[in-house]
Amino acid sequence: MPRNNPRFFTRYKWLFRAAALLLLWLVAHITYISVDGLNDRNDTADVAIILGNTVFPDGTLSSWLKGRVDVALQLYREGRVKKIFASGGIAMSSNEGGYPEGDAMCNYLLAQGVPASDVIVDNYGSNTYLTAKNFIAWNGQHHYTSAIVVSQFFHITRSKYILRKLGFAHVGNASSRVFTWKDIMGTLREVPAFYKYVLVY
Repeated sequence: MPRNNPRFFTRYKWLFRAAALLLLWLVAHITYISVDGLNDRNDTADVAIILGNTVFPDGTLSSWLKGRVDVALQLYREGRVKKIFASGGIAMSSNEGGYPEGDAMCNYLLAQGVPASDVIVDNYGSNTYLTAKNFIAWNGQHHYTSAIVVSQFFHITRSKYILRKLGFAHVGNASSRVFTWKDIMGTLREVPAFYKYVLVY
């Protein structure tokens, strides 16, 4: 069998080394984004930017998204942010029409006592890049200088990266305290997603 043949390992040594380097890179990247995303530095900022996620057809927030919105709400109540930028796309259902994620987040925040004047709704932030782009376009008229991105821990690094790449320098972070099994797949997908943003945007 080839696996018992020393020549097999010698011939494909470069392949094993490449696979080992790839695995090492993957582990290092996951470690970095996990530490970065989970490290709430108690920043204060002008605006909290919530990255959208699943909304049910009746407008109810999924546990993932509710966790994000609750963190932004806490930031607001503690006086660590002045405004909340609620950004997402249109949540689609196979059986019913889509529900705007920004509207759903806004409704939740208003029900918790946040004034409508302090919530900015963006229903066109269908991905991280569009949220960053839309925030910067909106901020062109308001001239805030700092923000805190709010998302799942593994999504934080890419969110901060694209905001900075588009010209908004002062970005902190606060991650959701809701953890599910989906975090495993989300973390793995985040690695190629980050480098896609480096190369494409």
